[in-house]
Amino acid sequence: MTGILNAIFCWLSAFFPSLNEYLVGAWDQLLSVADGVLGSFPAMTIAQIDPAYTWLLGATGASQALGIIAGAMLTRFLLQSIPFVRWGS
Repeated sequence: MTGILNAIFCWLSAFFPSLNEYLVGAWDQLLSVADGVLGSFPAMTIAQIDPAYTWLLGATGASQALGIIAGAMLTRFLLQSIPFVRWGS
């Protein structure tokens, strides 16, 4: 009985990492197709910001401020998605 359980354990310990690799590969292929589709539209490309402006934005803490605002909006959305809570206030 121990030999059978050991064989099952060895098979499962080899199966799940290969399954993980398969799922990651499938997700990567899906995202590469979506990236190709979105990259074909010229309006969807991100413009490069001048290094002087990026230094200024980093020195003033703009990224931290945007992160705080995004976190507050996400918190508000999550709290308003609770049942019996009114939307829009």
